[in-house]
Amino acid sequence: MLRVYHSNRLDVLEALMEFIVERERLDDPFEPEMILVQSTGMAQWLQMTLAQKFSIAANIDFPLPASFIWDMFVRVLPDIPKESAFSKQSMSWKLMTLLPQLLDSDDFALLRHYLTDDTDKRKLFQLSSRAADLFDQYLVYRPDWLTQWEAGRQVEGLGESQAWQAPLWKALVEYTAELGQPRWHRANLYQRFIQTLENASECPQGLPSRVFICGISALPPVYLQALQALGKHIDIHLLFTNPCRYYWGDIKDPAWLAKLMARQRRHSFEERHLPLFRDNQKAEGLFNSDGEQDVGNPMLASWGKLGRDYIYLLSELENSQELDAFVDITPDNLLHNIQSDILELESHAVAGVTLEEYSRSDNKRRLELNDTSVTFHVCHSPQREVEILHDRLLAMLEADPTLTPRDIIVMVADIDSYSPFIQSVFGSAPAERYLPYAISDRRARQSHPVLQAFISLLSLPDSRFVSEDVLALLDVPVLAARFNIDEEGLRYLRLWVNESGIRWGIDDDNVRELELPPTGQHTWQFGLTRMLLGYAMESSQGEWQSVLPYDESSGLIAELVGHLASLLMQLNLWRRGLAQERPLEEWLPICREMLNDFFLPDADTEAAMTLIEQQWQAIITEGLGAEYGDAIPLSLLRDELAQRLDQERISQRFLAGPVNICTLMPMRSIPFKVVCLLGMNDGVYPRQLAPLGFDLMSQKPMRGDRSRRDDDRYLFLEALISAQQTLYISYIGRSIQDNSERFPSVLVQELMDYIGQSHYLPGDESLTCDQSEARVKAHITRLHTRMPFDAQNYLPGEQQSYAREWLPAASLSGKAHTDFVQPLPFEMPETLTLETLQRFWAHPVRAFFQMRLRVNFRSEESEIPDTEPFTLEGLTRYQLNQQLLNTLVEENDAERLFRRFRAAGALPYGPFGEILWDTQRQEMQSLAERIIACRQPCQSMEIDLNCHGVQITGWLPQVQEDGLLRWRPSLISIAQGVQLWLEHLVYCASGGRGESRLFLRKDGEWRFPPLDAEQALLYLSQLIEGYREGMSSPLLVLPESGGAWIKTCYDAANDAMLDDDATLQKARSKFLQAYEGNMMVRGEGDDIWYQRLWRQLDADTQEAIVLQSQRYLLPIFRFNQS
Repeated sequence: MLRVYHSNRLDVLEALMEFIVERERLDDPFEPEMILVQSTGMAQWLQMTLAQKFSIAANIDFPLPASFIWDMFVRVLPDIPKESAFSKQSMSWKLMTLLPQLLDSDDFALLRHYLTDDTDKRKLFQLSSRAADLFDQYLVYRPDWLTQWEAGRQVEGLGESQAWQAPLWKALVEYTAELGQPRWHRANLYQRFIQTLENASECPQGLPSRVFICGISALPPVYLQALQALGKHIDIHLLFTNPCRYYWGDIKDPAWLAKLMARQRRHSFEERHLPLFRDNQKAEGLFNSDGEQDVGNPMLASWGKLGRDYIYLLSELENSQELDAFVDITPDNLLHNIQSDILELESHAVAGVTLEEYSRSDNKRRLELNDTSVTFHVCHSPQREVEILHDRLLAMLEADPTLTPRDIIVMVADIDSYSPFIQSVFGSAPAERYLPYAISDRRARQSHPVLQAFISLLSLPDSRFVSEDVLALLDVPVLAARFNIDEEGLRYLRLWVNESGIRWGIDDDNVRELELPPTGQHTWQFGLTRMLLGYAMESSQGEWQSVLPYDESSGLIAELVGHLASLLMQLNLWRRGLAQERPLEEWLPICREMLNDFFLPDADTEAAMTLIEQQWQAIITEGLGAEYGDAIPLSLLRDELAQRLDQERISQRFLAGPVNICTLMPMRSIPFKVVCLLGMNDGVYPRQLAPLGFDLMSQKPMRGDRSRRDDDRYLFLEALISAQQTLYISYIGRSIQDNSERFPSVLVQELMDYIGQSHYLPGDESLTCDQSEARVKAHITRLHTRMPFDAQNYLPGEQQSYAREWLPAASLSGKAHTDFVQPLPFEMPETLTLETLQRFWAHPVRAFFQMRLRVNFRSEESEIPDTEPFTLEGLTRYQLNQQLLNTLVEENDAERLFRRFRAAGALPYGPFGEILWDTQRQEMQSLAERIIACRQPCQSMEIDLNCHGVQITGWLPQVQEDGLLRWRPSLISIAQGVQLWLEHLVYCASGGRGESRLFLRKDGEWRFPPLDAEQALLYLSQLIEGYREGMSSPLLVLPESGGAWIKTCYDAANDAMLDDDATLQKARSKFLQAYEGNMMVRGEGDDIWYQRLWRQLDADTQEAIVLQSQRYLLPIFRFNQS
């Protein structure tokens, strides 16, 4: 007998199952109970609840509906294989064989055009997979179509795609028979199965004694028909979570209406008759002239299409018994009001159709001010969503001592994108507010880096071997462990790879395969040769076979080079081995061999590697089972494996005790006291998945068809029903950039509209319907702050934060920037080195952060370029010019230096490098000649002088008899003048009597005349005072911007600063030019150190820069004689 149990509570249905299991024990104690479920989460919940009832839950099978139906085919019908020859994967491989043979037919003209230029068979593989998926759906939802196609007949009213799908299906069936495989499939077994059971006078052997169907939102029509036939011989208990106690299907046939009104259901706990409608005499009024239901609950009508169709299909079943076990809901708060309306098929929404109805709101329900059973939370970002959720959960647990983490479920529209934020917030909470949590349903590839690394290895034949991509493999610990490379070793290798010139390409052969000219440089082979040469010889000994040794890879850590070489040898070996097409049987052992060669598994990754091998073997076995014999490229298997790994979901002990965090998926509507929905944003949920262009089902839909959008709407309804105490919904309703409004999911908006239309707040009785609706929506919506340290988060009230770490920042709201730049106490040391002063005056603001605060804003690991040099920029050009200039000044062999740079891969390839070198050499030669003309024998001068109580120590290098001579291969800048001025003052204060000169590119020059010691000490004490001030707070001396102001205003002839309006206006213009820069030159204001002090330059900051710069930089303009 097929019995359908209706209840609005899943736990009641489960209690009914317990009652039946306990009262009607199976004759054979070793026979397993059969419970059909839709997901593993439902199976886990049922096991736990059954174990709580019976102290044990064992010998229970939880098959999915499709596998159960096929198993019944096998048990009832003869000669049915355990595995269908028409599985989706098997059909896909067979279609790959058939499609090329059918393309010459006119019916396949469209496919023939699509499959042109498909040398790697990727288009063929994708089309075969899509067609197989479509046929798999037809087997379930359109079996009659396939039966007609198999008989060579067309189905009336279908689209043009039937022209090729019908012969393709027929060819698939015939090809399967040619392979010697059974022609049986679901479409031609349903009726045979049903007729066999209908005609059988006794129960066929092998059937289970009874079957429970629990937690399934909907079943295809043919499954219900098969279950109905089974119900003639065994007990089938279909436990359906029905949100409404009355029939709410979309009924179009008046005859059906009469039949349904006559139907009676027997209550589950007592022998009484419950009418289908509350008032049968008025039942006809529930339907319009077309026989369609036009009253009831708007949310049920909007979100319940999936359940509505299922209700209709259940009502069509013959010889079935329906029993009700609905639980009354007392409308004592907002959540229960909504649930009660759905249960009773009522709507308390007041739209205000008439003027009298519109003018007042007291005909709505009263919503108490302290009712928080349903709340909507408007946030600015996913991070804030999770932070706010964590705070609100803590508040709920504090307010209700009976509430535990296991009573809470958090369902996220996009679990993969929210997982990092959840782990960050929940995982880093301190012990006093830590909530145990478990994340389920994440994609396997996002959970295990090993999976992504293996997919990357399968891409070796197509890889350019970009340096960052290869090093990214070593970020996977189990791969690095295979080659004995630890985290510290990886840091060394990153530096070596960058400095040795490795950019892309395993070797020149790899470059040729990519149809590019080999250069012999910038490949992994080139860089590895440099590193190995560095172990054998020093770069000062010159190049070896046009390769310069790399010095850093020598010594005790040189073993790392050998480990890197082992990795590269394996990569190159597999690159060659994977490049050739192979038959499927030859691809089978490849996976295990690659796993052995590249990974050293540990306990955390063993499961992931097993998953890789299982899926790989499944793909190959399916192809071999379909007897696909052509050679295929690796790319097809790689793409299929990646897709399957994406479909695999990883769960962390769902329902095991902590807060359950999962995605919205079928039958996650297990009852929880608190249900939280995150990420309910417009366009994200309900999800949209456009059907294939050749999907004939979408062109001719029928009742019972599934769609992602309808499924998601019903999931939202189920989540609403499953909440027992609290429904918490959050979405990103404001932009984090400009605070502009964003909209929630249409489902959330519909729920808010219904609440507003059906409720009013105390005191709003006399307001219009629209006014009271707006006030209700505002009352149930919480607009949260953009940042966790906002002071509003710590005001006493409902939204108070528990995150104590942000309290200090919040208590200083609006003053954080000012307090940050307050002076720090600084005790001036008695002795100061010249090097310290030079480092400070090279960049005073940077020195404050680095030398005083010990912080650094620049990453130590810069990203390695992914292309060889085509020109030299920035620091690289400066370093080349510096060495070239020194070589020319020392009158050494510049050509030898050129060979060294070329052998190190530092120059662009071929003539481009030669042209660049010649250009730089001409410019440096001109500068070198100026330096040589002034150069004299030099020595180092020891510095040990007392400057107003501070002892200055150190050494001045390259001191000539006529003073200091310095040179730089760069354009003139004021920062360089400051450095020369500091050295000049120390030189003169120590008794020096010469001048100081700095020669620069394009005839640039700084030159300071001799000063007497007393005068030099006076100016030096000023710089020392600047150092003392700059160690207490940032010294706003911006040499280029402030110097541009001084240069404009300083009148050298009269030794005065001009302050007329025209001069000041020009000075401001020059200041901003230097500060902001232009398309060609980077502005000084872009400096990250200044950005840490201010984001936008205001008038006060500009004035401070001018005053400080004038105080310390004016002397260099006064004494400069260049």
